[in-house]
Amino acid sequence: MLHGWRRVDDGLFAAVMKGGDQARYHLVVERLPNGSGWDWTVWRPGDAPDAARHGVAPSSAEAMRAAERAVGNWGRSAAP
Repeated sequence: MLHGWRRVDDGLFAAVMKGGDQARYHLVVERLPNGSGWDWTVWRPGDAPDAARHGVAPSSAEAMRAAERAVGNWGRSAAP
């Protein structure tokens, strides 16, 4: 997919997507402080904080794809 992503600065990207369930999802990808990878996080507004999905990827593009997959898999599993 990799569409709808907005570059906030050199180390932060953000997007809002609608999932198959028509819910809105917020996606954030940011460079890890030590520069060794990228953290991604996905959440739905109104959900409990522990419902968010997150992970680490070696590149920003891979982190964006992982976040988008998490949106696609949201209702199928408890983890991305």
